[in-house]
Amino acid sequence: MIDDPDTIAYLNEIEDKPTQDKEEGAFKADISEVRKAITLSGARTLGEYLHQLDKGVCKRNRSHEGGHLRTDRAMYKDELDLIWQQQQQFFSDLPADFMEDNKGVKEIIFYQRPLKLKKDRIGKCSLEPKNNRASMARLEVQRFRYLQDVNNLQYFERQTDQWLAFTQADRQKLIEYFEQHPKITITALKKLLGLDKLTKINLEAKNLKGNITACEIRNVLKDRWDNYSDKEQFNLVEDLLSIKKKSALKTRLIKHWGLGAEVAIKLCLLEFEPSHSNLSLKAINKLLPFLQQGLIYSKKDQQTGELGALQAAGYSDEIKEQEVSNKLGAPLETSNPIVNKAMHELKRVVNALIKEYGKPDIIRIEMARDLEMNTKRYKENEARQNKNKKANEGAVEAYKGLNLGKYPSYDDKIKYRLWEEQNRRCAYSNEMIPLHSVFTSSVEIDHILPFKKSLDDSYMNKVLCYVAENRNKGDRTPKDAWSGNVEKWMQITQAISKWKGVDSKVKRFHQTEADLQKRDFISSQLNDTRYISKLALDYMAELVGNSNVSVTKGSVVSQIRHQWGFNDLIGEVEKKDRTDHRHHAIDAVVIAATSRSLYTKAVKQIERDKLKIEPPYPNIRNELAERLEQMIVSHASNRKLSGALHEETGAGYIEKHGGLVYRKNLTPDFTVKNAKQIVDDTIKLIVLNHLEQYDNDPKKAFADNIKVMHKDGKTPIKRVRVLQSNTTLKKLEQNKVSIKDKSGKVFKYMSYGNMHHVEIIQNIETGKYKGEFVTMMQASHRAKGIQSKLNPEGKKLPLVKVDHGDEWQFIMALHINDLVSVSVDGGGRIYYRVQKLEVPSGLTLRLNTSSTIENKIEGIRKSITALMRNGLKKHFINAIGVCADDKTNH
Repeated sequence: MIDDPDTIAYLNEIEDKPTQDKEEGAFKADISEVRKAITLSGARTLGEYLHQLDKGVCKRNRSHEGGHLRTDRAMYKDELDLIWQQQQQFFSDLPADFMEDNKGVKEIIFYQRPLKLKKDRIGKCSLEPKNNRASMARLEVQRFRYLQDVNNLQYFERQTDQWLAFTQADRQKLIEYFEQHPKITITALKKLLGLDKLTKINLEAKNLKGNITACEIRNVLKDRWDNYSDKEQFNLVEDLLSIKKKSALKTRLIKHWGLGAEVAIKLCLLEFEPSHSNLSLKAINKLLPFLQQGLIYSKKDQQTGELGALQAAGYSDEIKEQEVSNKLGAPLETSNPIVNKAMHELKRVVNALIKEYGKPDIIRIEMARDLEMNTKRYKENEARQNKNKKANEGAVEAYKGLNLGKYPSYDDKIKYRLWEEQNRRCAYSNEMIPLHSVFTSSVEIDHILPFKKSLDDSYMNKVLCYVAENRNKGDRTPKDAWSGNVEKWMQITQAISKWKGVDSKVKRFHQTEADLQKRDFISSQLNDTRYISKLALDYMAELVGNSNVSVTKGSVVSQIRHQWGFNDLIGEVEKKDRTDHRHHAIDAVVIAATSRSLYTKAVKQIERDKLKIEPPYPNIRNELAERLEQMIVSHASNRKLSGALHEETGAGYIEKHGGLVYRKNLTPDFTVKNAKQIVDDTIKLIVLNHLEQYDNDPKKAFADNIKVMHKDGKTPIKRVRVLQSNTTLKKLEQNKVSIKDKSGKVFKYMSYGNMHHVEIIQNIETGKYKGEFVTMMQASHRAKGIQSKLNPEGKKLPLVKVDHGDEWQFIMALHINDLVSVSVDGGGRIYYRVQKLEVPSGLTLRLNTSSTIENKIEGIRKSITALMRNGLKKHFINAIGVCADDKTNH
């Protein structure tokens, strides 16, 4: 928060600098204009200035209404100070620090929760688990990042057809360059190192960054920054990152560091990278000396004994003897709430299983979902999806243009994307592929690295080629197939060097079968884990040790599942049914039965295209089918006080119209039916006549350039009042949220938001059932003791009300996702989850095994009375999957 007046004044002076963010500059320019207007008007404060403006005119900061009334926090603080100076003479008994202490008026009015994560929300270091991750802006972290890139940089020498590391002298040039530049382009690097433009560098696809923190500070301090010692540089950065109040930071920079006021203010306004490294400062300081020597981050060559920085610093990746526990302790907290939830749920389930069955000997984990979807990766994924979407749309248009039909297959879309990516040429012959040939059998999709040997079916391992070229390549890598033909190989490498944005694909062209063997594919499949998988693996190792925990991907496992005939156990076709939650149970059985030896055997058989894996025992399929029939899926019941307390749109009550009236914009979705509900007869006639001129088509009648004018022909009609429903004031008071103005008069009503739960009660005398639906607002008022018509006494009450008077007996309370069952003919029961609470008297239930809501057959919608007659019961499932009746019914 900028709390220093000199800093604010400096901001106003530099508001027109072109380096500022465009929108931020516009905001500050508007604020400056308001300040000038206040001064010219003779007003002392913002409030006094606004009071002088036209009486009765609403001042709103909306640019489309011609307003630019931007204000800043300092204006309100100044006004409060002046008000307090006047008020002090009337309240002399108040303490002098009434406005200033931590619980004073200023703290109440102006406190703003920090946007940055607090210390307890920063993730733990993966190498030093007791230490928090280091701020990315620290100099140590900046150098740690760019030294890894510098040490990994290689260039491709065409003469020897090899990737080569840079010399020590070149490496020193790179270090100095990275230290002096925030962003590094490959063009600049090639120029620095004297390489020609055609030379390939292995990190071309990466967004290389230098010492951004040092560059930002150097821009302000100039030569003074480089004249500081390392210790002084570290200490200055520590001050800039740790002192949050700008006034305190400015004082520190002036008094301790001897800087001028203007320079100090500029340093106060610097913005540094807000993220954190994966490692702590302790771990980074251990690794830095070895990275400075030129070691890559991680390496262990058994033949030469060469180590990477990780191993040299003592962070061995060897399996160590470790202490194991009898149950799981608290998991490490991360900054990712989804990961935290998964880890705590894992602890709950595993500890419950241990209590019931004892500690396991071996644990196998498969994680299918990538939970590490942070903001950066989400944006990258979104950009990739948009690009693919455009390519798929192009494939559809091309397919239709060739009169092949309306809907190309998935493979046809992949063919088209590859065709465009490869500049419309064959990957191996470089011959042009005409569009009319793309969707024919004359061209094929080929795996660059043979699938049988790599099991890599990713898009980055696919190219488009003519059939004849594919036959010539066979089950070889491109380099193995054609490197002996110098002219042919040079033609291929020159062609693929022109492909954009697919460096990992190009790199595959240069791999040999020997390289594939070095990749140790089986090991990578068992240990190439994502964030959640890595955490789960380490966490489970607390129980059984590292050697007895493995994390696998599903590519081979899915083929084993198919081999054992498990795919059609819960579906009608031989395909994995993801609409049924029980497919997770099937996967768990397969994962549990897939040992390392079985996995290795499966991979070898896939290489020979002869996959035949026998099940663990003959009757496993029948036994699993029986268990699946009995299986009841657990869902997390939604009992939290979260959700909308009321709907966003309000409506007013007009007695002469006998109902609720709301405002609606004249937009392309405003129909004739809506127009007939306009409460003002004159306006109604104007709008209906206007619609009639456009054949009652609202899209034409209310297009952007079309205006509906009042009778005077000058004033446009933008919004109209429409009758929403006929009702009485008494019903409104009972069923809606009333919104009052300052005088306490109700001026609009809003519908209640989400339902929290329903309380099912039975009349003792008649035996009839009914549901008392409790809104989120009512539940909130009960929990917090808020006095209202929903909680007249204003006392804190249990969320579920069980006492409904002497005439009624409480039966049960149901929340979204609660597990229930109803009886069927023959004495059996069908289990559902509560999908929706249907006010005023019904429920929508969904089969507990269903993972979607699209299939209408899997859901039922009935009244509470009908469900109770069908023997509605409430259940719960404990952590180890045992289902029992819910005795509390709460």
